[in-house]
Parts: sequence; C-alpha cells; structure tokens
Amino acid sequence: MTASLKESVEPTAEGLHPREESAPYSKRDEDFVRILNAAGLACELDTTQLSVIAANLDDSRVDARRLDILGLYYRGNDDASVAARRRSGDRFFMHNDYFSVNAHQLVSSLANLNPEIASVQLQRIGTDEGPLVLRAGEHFSAITDEDDEDAEHETVAVRALVRALNSLLAKAGVDERLVPLVPDESRELYVGVTEEGAMTLLQGGCTELSTVAALREFSSW
Repeated sequence: MTASLKESVEPTAEGLHPREESAPYSKRDEDFVRILNAAGLACELDTTQLSVIAANLDDSRVDARRLDILGLYYRGNDDASVAARRRSGDRFFMHNDYFSVNAHQLVSSLANLNPEIASVQLQRIGTDEGPLVLRAGEHFSAITDEDDEDAEHETVAVRALVRALNSLLAKAGVDERLVPLVPDESRELYVGVTEEGAMTLLQGGCTELSTVAALREFSSW
C-alpha cells in the first residue's frame, strides 16, 4: 500500500471473564483480545466491550474481522475524547488504501501519535530526485524503496514511512515502536508496543512479520 508524494497538505488474559454461550463473539475473538491485553494494548477492551463490538460485525475472514474489531474499538463508540485517548495511548494507526491521502498527511498523522519526536518532515536530500528521508530536528531516517517493490513513481509505501519513524523513535530513546499487525486486502494497521509486547504479538500470530529478526529490524530494536 502506498501514498502519493504530491503534497496537498503541509505537513493479560486474567482480566477477561469466561465466555457465555450466547455471546456474539467467538473463542478466537476472545483469544485475540487476550493477546492484545498481554501485549499492553486495548486495556479497555474486555468481554463486555467485545460483545458490543462483535454484535455489529458481519462474518468475515479472520484477519479482516480482527481489523474490524480494532477499528470499532479505537472509534470509542463515536466519542471523540474516548477515541483520542485510546488511539494516542496505543499509538494506533490504520491506513485504508480505499481512501486517498498523500504521504505528507500520513507523516503528520504518525507524528501526532508519537509526540516524543520533534516536528517530523518528509524531505528529499539534495535534488528533487534525491533520496527520501524523515527528518526530526537534527535526526534523519532514510525511507527505503524496498519496502514496496510495486510502488509507482511519485508514491511511497506506508510501511516505509512507519519503518523510518521507528528509527527516529529509537534515536529519541523511546522504548515503544510501531509494529504491523496482519493486514487485509485494503487495510494495514500499526500499534505502539515495547519489544516484549511485540514478541507477545508475534508469538500469538498477530504480526505481519513472522520472524523475530524481521520484527526487530523493522522496529529498530
């Protein structure tokens, strides 16, 4: 999944209760929530919240259903203050390829979720065709094209922007990094966790990257 470079805008388990037979969620849903909680995420998502959310979902593939659950949870029942608290607390970032946004808008959204970093800018070094970087104060982080071999000219992979941001978080001494969860056909989702939390997500089969080495490399640990 990519975003245009053309600038239009400056830029744990013990907490859950046993599932009732009539509950609108499955054991698989419940297990997913347990993994999230164990990783330090979605602390307000218990079985009561899950029941409300699952009641509004249609049957879908596992990956898409998980993204639906998280999308509704982080909307906070359409309460803006709840949504903002949940999103900022977990550094929740979802990109939907069906919605047109440019790279500068994405960088701005990512920066708002990671206030420990100074003002982040997307720049090219040297000429208009120079390499892309994210800059935060005196720190630079390269954006590598290898993150999406199918990216068209004048676009950048969302994953590449997130990877570069993780490098800036590392340089700023921030323990949490953005980790990619398993995407579906149009959406990719990132959450902020410590390395321990990331390993919990990995072991639970929730991360897009399936090896420890790849996850550490992406997250700059």
